[in-house]
Amino acid sequence: MNPKFAEDKIYHIYNRGTEKRKIFMDDKDYLRFIHDLFEFNDKSRVPNTNYYFDPETMTIEFRYLKNSKAEKKPRKLLVEILMFTLMPNHFHLLLKQKTENGISKFIQKL
Repeated sequence: MNPKFAEDKIYHIYNRGTEKRKIFMDDKDYLRFIHDLFEFNDKSRVPNTNYYFDPETMTIEFRYLKNSKAEKKPRKLLVEILMFTLMPNHFHLLLKQKTENGISKFIQKL
């Protein structure tokens, strides 16, 4: 049974690596996760092809596809991220749901 989350309520969400193993191996993994917290917090589908994360320079670029009319659209947030903590083998999120099933959809994307 899936949990039901109420809108505008605050929830502590956490996840840990299997057998307490590390889920973040280096600084690049932490940066990518922080990027994903922002990127996936949108009701719209997130196209993976328009964004490029370069682990060597630890930069994120928006790249237009050839023959694409990609443009920045207004975001419809799934959740409000009040706090996050990243540890080598787990993470904590303090989230406020902003849309119906927002937390579930956000965690699925993450």
